[in-house]
Parts: sequence; structure tokens; C-alpha cells
Amino acid sequence: MTFNVLLSPLQWALLAVAAVTAVTDVVWLWLRARRLERHVAEGETNREYLADDDLPAVSVLVYTHNDVEWLERFLPTLLQQDYPRYEVIVADDDSTDGTKDFLSEMLTRYSHLRTTFIPEGTRSLSRKKLSLMLGIKAAHGDVIVNTNAHCSVDETNWLRLIARNFVPGVDVVLGYAHYRFDSDRKMGRRYRVLDTVLTASQWLASAIKCHPYRGTGDNLAYRRQLFFDNTGFSRSLDLKWGDDDVFVSEIAHGDNTRVQLAPESHAVAHYHNVARAHYELKLRRDFTTSQLPVRRPFLAQGLWSCIHYTAWGALAAAAALDWRNAFVVAVVAVLALALWLLTGFAVKRVCSVLQAPRLLLTATPLLLWRPLVNWIYKLRGHRIKKSNYTSIVD
Repeated sequence: MTFNVLLSPLQWALLAVAAVTAVTDVVWLWLRARRLERHVAEGETNREYLADDDLPAVSVLVYTHNDVEWLERFLPTLLQQDYPRYEVIVADDDSTDGTKDFLSEMLTRYSHLRTTFIPEGTRSLSRKKLSLMLGIKAAHGDVIVNTNAHCSVDETNWLRLIARNFVPGVDVVLGYAHYRFDSDRKMGRRYRVLDTVLTASQWLASAIKCHPYRGTGDNLAYRRQLFFDNTGFSRSLDLKWGDDDVFVSEIAHGDNTRVQLAPESHAVAHYHNVARAHYELKLRRDFTTSQLPVRRPFLAQGLWSCIHYTAWGALAAAAALDWRNAFVVAVVAVLALALWLLTGFAVKRVCSVLQAPRLLLTATPLLLWRPLVNWIYKLRGHRIKKSNYTSIVD
């Protein structure tokens, strides 16, 4: 082992590329984390909200399909919100698991609970979109707040936090939802946390910058009239999915959209098998993403991945070229450690805002692995592409 600071131009170039890309990599992540943190700490605190007397009448639309056990657990909280004028409409997609009996009993106890239903024989269209359309047509509220039967809200002021944003000019409010992280015990759970957090931070940060392009159907609100002005889901009726991204990309823009991100406004999705749910939802999301008119957020994410790989590739190449030189090894080790830790701390900050387990030391290897996993999903999604469209035999 030698110690020589007189390096070749190629070695200096590799170290310079590694340093520049590492700084760019970390700054990009830290800026995203800072944007989310400032939105919660300052943006939502300082902006104008409706007074209690001006809050709109709201219809909470709960989609369900054979989710009676979740309805039994979570529907009572939705029906006991601290909100002056609202109703809850359960849009039943032909459940056969006892949902109808449970809802019949609940209807006798809550005057502001209503239900809609579509029959089993419906074909050639998205059953979920049809369920939502019937629920919206039956709604009495000026604002529709979408969620799902398997979702819970922990606070009785959840609805108030969402609805108070509908000041004049605001037509869409993007809430945030995540699965229950501590229910995921299977292999790959840390990757699923990272993928969930980075995906959410991408569209949330874009919306905060006045470029909304998607939301989550587990926690999404818009004016009922806007739905009809947009002719509902008519532009995507050939797609089974897209009610929370394709539709949002049609109705939301920088001037009419707000993001509600305070922890009390979150919804939590519950699944018996989180790994399976993540797999299916990611395949659906990848497909509907291809239908969106926007590309800038995805190109930016792809560029960042290239920068991330370049930083680590340059460090590996610099070390391999002169691995016997203690000076080179030391510089590479310092840069690698700094990149590893600073990346981890930036991801940890994003996780903190989005109420996810704090990834720190595992963030970097997971980030290196994620683009490869995304390509695998794209290949799988391409093979089942036709299943995302409605058909007469569906």
C-alpha cells in the first residue's frame, strides 16, 4: 500500500465526477424533504381557510367490495366526524360477504349514512368507476371526499382539515394515505416503505410546486360540480383504474389545487397481505402513469437515478484504478461514507413527514436497487397490459 497524491488525470476526473454528482444527489433529496417539511410547518399553517360557518356540505364516498370486516372497524369513525354538515355514502360494488346486512343495520342507527349499489352483471366498464359515479350522483354535498372501506382515519377532525381548504378558487384537495407499515412483516418490507415514500413524495412535492398530476383515491376531495363539468370519468372509461391519477390530471392544476399533509389528515390503508397489495397497486400505478399527459416529474426522477448511479459508479471506478494507493482509498471512503449517510438522513426526513418508518443506513442500497425493480415491474406490466382495460368478458 502506497500513499501518492499525484494522481492521473483520469483518477482526478473520476473523483471530481463522484464529488459533483454526490453533492447534486444529496441536494436534490434534501430539497424535496425540505419542501414537504416547510409545507406542513409553514404552508398549511399560514394559508387561508374557511371559517366554521362557511364550511361546505360534504359527502364522504366510501368504495367497498367484500370489505365487511373493514367497514365494521372503520365506518363508525367516519360517521362520528366533528363536522357540521356531512353524509357518508357507501358505494357497494356488489359485495357478497355480509356487507349488505351490516349496512342495513347501520342505516337504522345513523341518519346521515346512505348506500348505493351496482349489480353483479355489469360488464364492459370499470366497476369501481361506476360505483363512484353512482355515489357522486346520489350525493347531496357540494364537496366529494373519496376514501375506501379498508381505510381508517384516526382523528375526528380529519374531515374538517380536508374541507376547510375549499376557499373560493380551490376545487381539488389532495390528501395523503399510506398503508399500515407495522402490519408488513414479509421479506422486502423496507423496500416497500422506500418505494411508497418516494412515490408519494414525488407527486406531493410536484403538487406543492403547483404541478399536480395525481392523488390517492384513499384520501381525495373535489367539488361535486367539477366532476360533472369534466363529464366524470368519460375520458378514461376504457380503463379499469385511473380514478385517482388520470382523473386528477384532468381536473387539477396549480391554481385550483391544494395539498393537505398534516398528520391528522392522513388516512391509513389496511391489508391482510401488504406485499401482495403493494405488488398489485404498483402494477396498476405503472400502467395508469403511462396514460398521464405529464412527463416532467418522471423525467426528473429518472435523471436523479442516473446521477445517483453515476456517483457510486465513479467512486467504484476511482478505487478500482488505484486500489493500492491509500490516498485514493481514503478519499473514496470519505466521499462514499458522506454520500451514504447524507442520503440516508434525507430519506429519513421524508419518511418523518410521511409518517413512515425511518430508513437511514438501508436507504442507499435500496435506492440503488429500486430502478432495477421498477424495470422488472414494467416488464411484468407489459405482459398483462390488456388486463387494465375493460372488456365484455371482464
